[in-house]
Order: sequence, then C-alpha cells, then structure tokens
Amino acid sequence: MNIPRAPGAPDQPPGGRSRATGRPRPRDTILRMRIAVDARSLSGERTGVGRTLEGLYGAWTRLHPKDSVVLLSPRPISLPATLEGRVEVRPPVRPRLPGTVWLQTLAPVEALRARADLFHGPLGILPLASLVPGVATIHDLTPLLFPGWHETKNVAGFAPFLPGTVRRAARLVCVSRATRDDLLLALPEAAGKAFVVPNGLVPPPPAGNGPPPHPRPFVLCIGTLEPRKNHERLVRAMESIWDRRPDFPDLVLAGGSGWGLPGFPERLSRSRHAARITRPGWVSPERAAALLRGARLLAYPSLYEGFGLPALEAMAEGIPVVASSSSSLPEVVGDAGLLPDPLDVGSIASAIERANDDEAFRALARRRGPERAALFTWEAAARQTRALFEEALS
Repeated sequence: MNIPRAPGAPDQPPGGRSRATGRPRPRDTILRMRIAVDARSLSGERTGVGRTLEGLYGAWTRLHPKDSVVLLSPRPISLPATLEGRVEVRPPVRPRLPGTVWLQTLAPVEALRARADLFHGPLGILPLASLVPGVATIHDLTPLLFPGWHETKNVAGFAPFLPGTVRRAARLVCVSRATRDDLLLALPEAAGKAFVVPNGLVPPPPAGNGPPPHPRPFVLCIGTLEPRKNHERLVRAMESIWDRRPDFPDLVLAGGSGWGLPGFPERLSRSRHAARITRPGWVSPERAAALLRGARLLAYPSLYEGFGLPALEAMAEGIPVVASSSSSLPEVVGDAGLLPDPLDVGSIASAIERANDDEAFRALARRRGPERAALFTWEAAARQTRALFEEALS
C-alpha cells in the first residue's frame, strides 16, 4: 500500500495524541487516502444511515479534497446533490444479489479493483474475507439486542456477522456512548478499537414560500413505522390529551412504512380521533424541514436510538423536543428538551402538553436547542473519523 504522507502535520505535532482516540499518533500524517464505502444506504428512499453518509462524506470531501471516496453498491445509487462531483460511483455489479451476499463476496473484490486503501462499512458490518483493511461505523445494536424489532433478513445480515466484524475491524466508530456501551457489553473484545464519534447536523434546506405544511397547529413525529419508534404509545398519549382537550394540536406522523406494525394504519383509521392524525408517508428532506419549521413540537419518544437525528434537527430550528429517557437520546438532547419514560403513556402525554403549553420552556428550547445542536457538526465528525482511519492504516 503506497500512501503519501507528510511529516508532522501542523495541528498534530509528532509525539502528540490522536484527537479521536487520545492515543499517541504516528509520527507522520497520511496526506491522501482512497476509501471504498458500502453505499447501499444511498439506494432508494434515504433514511437515517443514508443521511449520515451524505453528511460525513460531504464534509470529508470539503476538508480533504485530495482523498478519494469510492461508493460501492449492488443497486443503483441516488447521489445527493452535496456529493455530486466529489465522489466516485462504481456501477452496480449483480444488482439482484442480496445485499449481505454482495457485501461478503463481491464488495471486497470491488474494493481491490478500486485500489482502495481502506473499506468503510457504515452499516456496521464488514466483509469478513478481505485484503483491504476495514473500519465499521455502528449506529445501534438493535438487530442483535432486539431482533423482534426487525425483519428476519435484517437480523440475519447483522447479528451473525458482528463478532467477525469486531475481530477484523482495525477501528470501530460508534455514534454515541450508549452504542459503544452496548457494544462492549455484548462483545467485550471490541475494547481498545471502539471509539465514539457523534453524528453531525446537515444544514436544512432554505425555507420556501409555499403554503403551511398542515392546516392546523400540529405535533410532529418523524420516523419509519417500526416497533422501536414507539408510535403506538405516542398515539395513545395524544388520544388521552384530545379526550380532555379537543382543541389540542393535531398529530402528523411522517415516515415510510417499515416492518413489524402490520395493523397500525388500520388502527389509526379506527381511532376515535382519526381525523386528528395525518400520515404523509416518507417525506423528502425539503418536506421534512418544512414540517419541522411549522410544528409546535417534535415528539420522538423512541424506545431505542443509536443517535436520533430528528431530535438534533428540531433543536437546530429551536423547535421544542419531547424525546425519551432511553438509550442515546439523553446524550443528544441534553437539557434542551424533555425526556419522558417511553414506556409510560402518561409521562409522554404530560411532556407533550408541557412542550406545547409552557411558554417559559418553549423560550428555553428556542435558545438552548440551537446552542446544543451547534455542538454536533459533520466537520468535527469527518476530522475524528479520518483520524481513526489514519490509525487503521498505520
């Protein structure tokens, strides 16, 4: 592997320590690297991991224009505008091949053909037989810890391969302390190679001059319909409020149809307050930004999140956030939002009412939310991730 290096980068003097890991750095800093990326999350409708990939490599290619980023996928990639002209997209090979099979068979061959120095697995799994060093980004461990929340194919593509990924990875990027803690509890051998690099915030699209996103005041929830998002308890909380307060804001549930809630749409249609609930389905980033800006508050009482991008995006807009006291959400929200017990419908309802009614809290959210969100940038994530990649190649 012939990787150009420059002795003693100005911001990392010889003998210093890595900002990403706190460990002593190599004496030289890698000037240029070529990274092959599992970019399956950029195929189809873009959800959480796809958006993090866009944010990370958008910042990365601005900060390190000499690096080459090669996107690999068995299916056609929908390239975000922020990455156009900045990355190389390899044409799909065997597009009908299941993603897990592709990752474990063809992806390492494609990485070699791309002359990659390193393979990045942003979906948490690496090819287990590869000549190219690998770094995996682990967002959460729900397929391992809560397999009932996922389709069988998603569990089968993650849980059996995670131990091998931990053994093979030169470094493991965890997007929150909660994720790293779960990883070390499940696989203690990850100690020494697992480090926390929080996600960042992609600046939202500019506000347009279109009509209001909803005809009446509304509470917004953004998230794929799946068990861990806790939609059922959220709806029950809202129903309990509407029973007492018929004039309380509506509920807008934005997000694609996932897995594990087959009867949920019918349950909504049978609700005694069905007219107060709107389901626009999956929404584009532009539509999501418009909904956030128009909402009274964001309700995000998830049972488990590796990070929780919608909460961060709402805080950046100064929108009050009702998240949950579970997993990584306290790390992200801090004291800028409310963190009810996600298993307690009454706790969720009380937090939603306070976020809507309490003007002192709303003023605090308008001030602290943007301050808190400003702590999470993709520029910082790109710098820290690249430092870990350098250590993986040293």
